[in-house]
Amino acid sequence: MVEHHQQVSIMHYALETDDIIYNILQHVKSSKMDLINVAKTRRELSDPALNMLWCEQYSLTPLIKCLPQETWEAAHNGTRIVFTCEPSLTDWERVRINASRIRRLVAHPDVLLPCMKPDGPVLRKLFALFPPSQLFPNIRALHFGAVSQLPEFRSDFPLLRQFLSPELETLSFDLPVDVPTSEVEQLLGVLSAEVSGLRELSINGDPDLDAFHFQLPKLPKLNKLSVVGWDVGVRWDNIPNIQYSDRLQSLTLSVRGPFNIGNPLGNVRLKLSTLKHLSVDGFRLQDCTAFLLQVSTPQLSAIEISYNDMPASPAQITAVIESLAASCRTFGSLEKFSLVDYSMGNRRDFDPHSLLHSHIFRPLFQYRRLSAVNFGDIGRYCLDDMFIEDVAVAWPGLRELKFAEEKRQTTDVTFAAMLSLASKCRSLHTLQLSFNATDFPTLPHAPDGTRELWPTQTALHELHVAHSVVSEASSFHLFLAVVFPSLARLTHAEHLQFRKIKELWEQLLKEREMNPAIVATWRDSLLQPQP
Repeated sequence: MVEHHQQVSIMHYALETDDIIYNILQHVKSSKMDLINVAKTRRELSDPALNMLWCEQYSLTPLIKCLPQETWEAAHNGTRIVFTCEPSLTDWERVRINASRIRRLVAHPDVLLPCMKPDGPVLRKLFALFPPSQLFPNIRALHFGAVSQLPEFRSDFPLLRQFLSPELETLSFDLPVDVPTSEVEQLLGVLSAEVSGLRELSINGDPDLDAFHFQLPKLPKLNKLSVVGWDVGVRWDNIPNIQYSDRLQSLTLSVRGPFNIGNPLGNVRLKLSTLKHLSVDGFRLQDCTAFLLQVSTPQLSAIEISYNDMPASPAQITAVIESLAASCRTFGSLEKFSLVDYSMGNRRDFDPHSLLHSHIFRPLFQYRRLSAVNFGDIGRYCLDDMFIEDVAVAWPGLRELKFAEEKRQTTDVTFAAMLSLASKCRSLHTLQLSFNATDFPTLPHAPDGTRELWPTQTALHELHVAHSVVSEASSFHLFLAVVFPSLARLTHAEHLQFRKIKELWEQLLKEREMNPAIVATWRDSLLQPQP
């Protein structure tokens, strides 16, 4: 009996330690119901569990649902919460208490997820009773779109200003079509003083917004900045303010027009010395090139370049790749490179004579640590086996390689080169490449001259053969099953032509699952002289 009493006392003493309670709740936080049940078990666990439950919210709907159920109902086909009667001040107290627990009010990761939102009068009543600065005293991250997507609130920048505090670390908001320029300028003008601890800032322009240029504030603690939109441009004179954020690690910008216009420093570059990730989007690829020629990024590890106005010529593709060498001179730091054309419906047909030959991409070989290289539908590739073999030598740690293309074309890359590349790059997980697999590939030879297969590579998980030409004569499906036993996804641009080959490969996977030893017979078959 005494021993039991001692155990209970020890348990109570342990629950007086916040770190122990936190560690306990960490094991159950993945389940909302488990946290709710824990909150109901002991007084010592109730507040910490509720704080964890309310810490991150994707809308104000859960708060409004804290009101007595007889005071509200779902209307407008279940998309809006409206009042059925006026809640009392006592009813609102629970809303206030739970709002004080929220630290992150952010957009849901699934943007297409339908969600019931409070109606306009409901939100107006909420903010009339409790101004945002009082309602959310502990908020650290705010995506203003999570407050409401209703037009009258989405462009309510005076309301957004009421959320600002020195403790706010993450802020994201949209620029709607009808937002007054003066309100945006006023908001940006007070950020330095009112949100001095800001670490992340994201400004998104509406696709129908007219040309909108603004002056970015100086935010010394900022480490992530994103300014994007169909026509939300960032001018050269904003770069000194961006450079003022001497902790900046991630930068996403939309650039419009010649970026060096108004540069009082001539050819002097502005150094973004701490930047790790850079994403640049332009109407034209030339706009992105102009930006890269104005900045220096000595510690850059990832760069994404995209454009969406018109196809780029081989000369323009060459220029942007060469400008990268001028901007990112520390060749040992770059790990990810992406160049994508998003013009899609605005695209004009590529000039059949404007081919992207292998030599255009070779300057990237100096970046020896590249692990992800993605070219997204930028033109008609004309690659060769020597280039593919050199890829394996230049980027031994390659995990992802994509040469995506929209239209069918001929290719000089052979199936043997593709097999060689994927087997030499032992970490290659994703490959998208067009090659010719109509004939049985030429096998490599051992030092004694005997034929052998390419080494088994277990990392390759996804293969998109794009517009490759494939036939049964190449034993394509058999090579994939033997050389790449972990391959799980096989896709092709021309599904009807490729269906039979893919079915043969899938049948091999079933046979291997039932009898793993059968792989040895497949290897022997591939090593036999072919007719």
